[in-house]
Amino acid sequence: MIQLYTCVAHQHDLRLVAVAAIICALGTYSTFAMGRQVLRDGPVTERLAWAITGVGATSTAIWATHFIAMLAYEPSMAFGFAIGQTVASLLVAIVLVGLGAGIVLARRSLAGRVIGGGVIGLAISAMHYTGMNAYYVQGTLNWDGLTVAVSVAVGVGLGSLSMVLGFSADRRLRRLAPLSLLGAVCGMHFLGMSAVTIAFDPQVEIPGGSLDATILSILTANAAFLIVGSSLAALRLWHASRRRNEAENQRLRNLADIAVEGLMICDGDIVTGINHSLERVIGLPREALIGAPLQSILPGLSTAEIPTEQEADAVLQDGARTGIPVRVIARRTTIKAKPHIVVAVRDQRERLRAEAEMHRLAHHDALTGLANRHQFNQTLAARLSSRRGEDGTFALLLLDLDRFKLVNDTLGHAMGDALLRRVAHRLQRALSEDDLVARLGGDEFAVIKGGGTDLPGLQALAERVNDILARPFLIDGHILNVGTSIGIALAPSDGCTPNLLMGNADLALYGAKEDGRGRYRMFEASMNARIQARRSLELDLRRAIARQEFALYYQPQVDARTGTYDGAEALIRWRHPERGLVSPADFIPLAEETGLIGILGEWVLRTACTEALAWPEHLTVAVNLSPVQFRDARLAATIRNILAETGFPAARLELEITEGSLLQDEQRTLSILRELRALGIRISMDDFGTGYSSLSYLSRFPFDKIKIDQSFVRRTPHDKDSAAIVRAIAMLGASLGMKTTAEGVETDVQSNFIAGQGCDQLQGYLISRPVPADAIADLFAASVPRRATA
Repeated sequence: MIQLYTCVAHQHDLRLVAVAAIICALGTYSTFAMGRQVLRDGPVTERLAWAITGVGATSTAIWATHFIAMLAYEPSMAFGFAIGQTVASLLVAIVLVGLGAGIVLARRSLAGRVIGGGVIGLAISAMHYTGMNAYYVQGTLNWDGLTVAVSVAVGVGLGSLSMVLGFSADRRLRRLAPLSLLGAVCGMHFLGMSAVTIAFDPQVEIPGGSLDATILSILTANAAFLIVGSSLAALRLWHASRRRNEAENQRLRNLADIAVEGLMICDGDIVTGINHSLERVIGLPREALIGAPLQSILPGLSTAEIPTEQEADAVLQDGARTGIPVRVIARRTTIKAKPHIVVAVRDQRERLRAEAEMHRLAHHDALTGLANRHQFNQTLAARLSSRRGEDGTFALLLLDLDRFKLVNDTLGHAMGDALLRRVAHRLQRALSEDDLVARLGGDEFAVIKGGGTDLPGLQALAERVNDILARPFLIDGHILNVGTSIGIALAPSDGCTPNLLMGNADLALYGAKEDGRGRYRMFEASMNARIQARRSLELDLRRAIARQEFALYYQPQVDARTGTYDGAEALIRWRHPERGLVSPADFIPLAEETGLIGILGEWVLRTACTEALAWPEHLTVAVNLSPVQFRDARLAATIRNILAETGFPAARLELEITEGSLLQDEQRTLSILRELRALGIRISMDDFGTGYSSLSYLSRFPFDKIKIDQSFVRRTPHDKDSAAIVRAIAMLGASLGMKTTAEGVETDVQSNFIAGQGCDQLQGYLISRPVPADAIADLFAASVPRRATA
């Protein structure tokens, strides 16, 4: 010890010794700080980076401590350091420290720590004596072998102890680990220095190219900066990690507090912690519940009795049994190395209310509050399966509102919903509590009327329902008139199964609509025959489209003044193999109802454009568009493609539309018409004069022509009112810059009168009946119609 004291106190500059000790202390601290980062859970690459950094910092700390201490050593003679051995000493430290650290991390047992720490201690000794081998002095070095052995033993022993302490479960012991490693480095170094005696020899020369004190100072200074930087980084990471842990703990507490379910942490059956949700459920503050037995919150239960989720009868609130329904479940967990039980308490009151509401919604219409289709079907099936007295005889009424779609389209769905609620209210007032009123969807309602099948009573009920729903509805300043059609079927005579009875009531409803709406009809067996005929026609229509059984006929249009041909209107005809020539009045409405009108309309357009290519170039072809076609937003694009395919000039195509097309969605219809006009297509309003708002349409929509409805033309000139209407329309068209065409001209008297009123075109049987494509071509070849020569 005296020899060690003398070495340190009298042969070293104590200021540099202090610097070496500080550098070593920072390095050893960073060793364990980075080691903790390696042991944390995380990506392998991140942990490997920490391990490499830690090994580098530890090795550099040992190396820098040695050479700073060597600079502090004062041998009183010239000295220097060999470059190769100096670098080798650092590499020895890195290799052996890395090996020791690898053993500690690979084998986390006590033996692994002892062995790994011993290798790190051996690294300190190996680095020291390799570095001493790099030390050149003008003299000779004499070693005390025993002191050398002791220095190695101190390094190995304290190195092992540092690893054992560093991985201890006791935090207080872990804090001693850096001190132990500091002792290993400093103790080994100064013991090793005390083991050497230098004898001055003037004949010994310092080899050329050796590092002098200045260069070594720079190297050790850089190493010191590396150690300090690593230590500060490790310290920052440690503090950041601690803050993250604290934040994570606080986050977990916050998550527990915002959890919907009540949570209790129990030590046995004693409550040690609760969250805010449980306070709200129980109605007691946290202070009153922590430390209380579990049974004071969940009577009759213990943590051992709730291994799986189960219902509890009640909890206590303010000391009184209130019967709050809850559902509880327990899970075991470890908190601070001690087993605890977490009990989740779920308040069931909201769930039970929600289930009751779901049951109500499952059986009632959300908009009107009436029974929905599901409840209606259940009730209808139950009534039909019953055979007890009047339960087995009842009436089924199906109702469909008239003109409801017009309300939705013109005033919006919100107004339509308000109207449906008002209708439901009136229906409930018109019926008794024993009757089931249901909304089946849209504007369809149904009534199961009990009390037998008294025909006069049912007719009186249907008339009363028709009357109250025909009365105007005043909603948000709008007066709405709808009305209803009713179909009635009797059980069990009109059907003993739900499907059959519903089907027959639907047939009666269809019959009521055919009679003009606002009416009721009882089911009759003959109705089925009419419906079957309609279905047969629909099947034939679908087959006709596939088989191309259609043809176009054309009715020419002539100039009212010169009598020359202006063009022709295309009219579709169906050549049925069994029915013969089917009138468009029979199949066009059916095609509109079934959605087939789109396919038919495209065929008519494509065929008309193709066949009109053979006509003289100044003649136009007019094609009617169904209101249903205007519901297709792709209409303009479809027509553009047909013109491109056929090569037919857009200026020779005239499209005729009715007011029904304008009633659906004015903005969309206007947009489509403008697209068509942009292509160069002419737009004509067909059947003008039959609608209530035609004049307003003329000012808003881009029409080129007005076609006067034939109902006015046929009564001219003898009917003064019809003549006045024709005259007014002709004048209106002239003032608006639109052509006028009179349809249905059949006599010379009509022709002369209409031409005299300023109409531009004539069309009707007087000129020609509709004829096939080849016949219209022959007419056009004559250039002047027969009528013009009369």
